[in-house]
Amino acid sequence: MAACFCLLPSLSAQEIRKYEIGVDASYGFKVDKFKANNYGFDLFGGYRFNDHFSAGAGLSYINFNGRMDLPSGIEDVGIWTDNYSAYRPFVYGRYDFLPNRKWTPFVGVRLGYAFFRNTSLHYTVLATGTAYDPIDMSAYEYLRDLDHTLGVKGNVFGTIDLGVSRHIGTKGGKISFGVFLDFQPVKFTYYKNEQKRINTTIGPKIGVTF
Repeated sequence: MAACFCLLPSLSAQEIRKYEIGVDASYGFKVDKFKANNYGFDLFGGYRFNDHFSAGAGLSYINFNGRMDLPSGIEDVGIWTDNYSAYRPFVYGRYDFLPNRKWTPFVGVRLGYAFFRNTSLHYTVLATGTAYDPIDMSAYEYLRDLDHTLGVKGNVFGTIDLGVSRHIGTKGGKISFGVFLDFQPVKFTYYKNEQKRINTTIGPKIGVTF
């Protein structure tokens, strides 16, 4: 989610705008059946190869919050999920279309891997069973009466950014406004089951440069 970049001044005028570092914040809305929104923060830095193209690496923190159904075959309706978060190291590339204008349209891409923390992710049974086989009743009652920690694992993710940045100051600083589209595969493990989902979100992003 590389929404903004900054260029650090160097020792000579010729070297100004070669290096960049930036931070941004975003909020994503779900666009598929995976019922989870997210918010995130990013810190990144890189090198500007010319007036148009820059690339580098960074680290993001993302938190998902929402509900999705993970049917186990025991409960009637499904499972509620809660907050769960990940740290996502990534590499990025960005292209500025009009680098010498005050307002500069840009497109950016990002590729990385998510390491999830699942300490606050739980599921509960949402409905009471009626005609279960007696063999399954003990497992059903166990699920019905208690919350259980879910396992969640991340995977390679990808992000596309579109936006516009405005120069601030005289040393290459920028403020950026954009929209991102994020694709995050997630694998849940619960009870005796496993579910793989792709969490697709879209939303606004704002960033600053230094």
